[in-house]
Amino acid sequence: MKILHSADWHLGAKNLKLSTAKQSLLKDECLMNVQDLFRRAYRDNFDVVLICGDLFHSKNITQKMISILFKEVQSFSRPVLYIEGNHDCNFTFPENMPNNFVVLNKDNNKFSHMGVNFYSNMNENDVLNQNETNILLLHGHIENSQDNDYININKFLVYPFDYIALGHVHQFKKYKKEGCVFAYCGSLFSNGFDECGDKGYLEVVVENKKIENLHFQPFAKRRYMICECDISGVGDSHDIIERIKESLVQNGVSQKDLVRVVLTGYFDEDTEKSIEIIQNYFNEYFYFEIVDKSNLKLDIEKIKNEKLSFKYEFISLVENSDIDVEEKRKICEIGLEALKGEGLNL
Repeated sequence: MKILHSADWHLGAKNLKLSTAKQSLLKDECLMNVQDLFRRAYRDNFDVVLICGDLFHSKNITQKMISILFKEVQSFSRPVLYIEGNHDCNFTFPENMPNNFVVLNKDNNKFSHMGVNFYSNMNENDVLNQNETNILLLHGHIENSQDNDYININKFLVYPFDYIALGHVHQFKKYKKEGCVFAYCGSLFSNGFDECGDKGYLEVVVENKKIENLHFQPFAKRRYMICECDISGVGDSHDIIERIKESLVQNGVSQKDLVRVVLTGYFDEDTEKSIEIIQNYFNEYFYFEIVDKSNLKLDIEKIKNEKLSFKYEFISLVENSDIDVEEKRKICEIGLEALKGEGLNL
């Protein structure tokens, strides 16, 4: 059996940092991605699609999205098995769902197809046949007991499951314990900088109670990417732009990605650094932001010997204050700009 294991689609999620036009574009792309996924699943001869929770981000889903989703499910024609996640627990499915869309829950926790048994939980009277292939679908966090959706995976490993398909964690993770393979497929799409990199689904091939293949397949066409860029030793904004370009290439970032560049390192007092100019240079990217965590390099001994003693008094006053380090850094930068008589970069 060839299984497409997916989870955490979060259909309807928004990125409020984007313009209205780009939010609208992402919504349309999301619908096209749903169409592409089911058509790819049909083309590549998957026998079943698993959606392990958080199909929707909230209950406020447009009728257009619901219509397109179930049209593709119906066209796929093979079983699509779904379990509820913590985000879509308030969503009410329409009554006219396709017959091949199967909701597994505590009242209907088993579905059999092509000699494989799929479960969403274990009820007291459930007995698994060890000679059959048994697969469990779960949504929750198996590593963090402080998570509201924590799952004690050990209580399920006493049963003869051959594979446990997990949802909730948005990164691909694979485990093997007590002879059972279990995995998070990660989210199908990314929704923020807290879940960077490739997103997709798992291709799982099960034959004779064995996992013959478990392969992560990247799917999302846009990624959230964070790149750190050390600007130590640069002379001006042009140098910083070149450093950023090198970092983007090294991290395989494309212009269709949503990018955050974090500037680190130390720059000299006379370094010309304009975040606005640097930001504008990369305006061809779908989304591009700069987080400046670089620090002004202060040579206190050199400042002491300068004729303009007010500079030293100013730096000493700031350094001896009780404000936090980040605020000290910004105050020193702004103060030194002011003392040079230049326009302030606020």
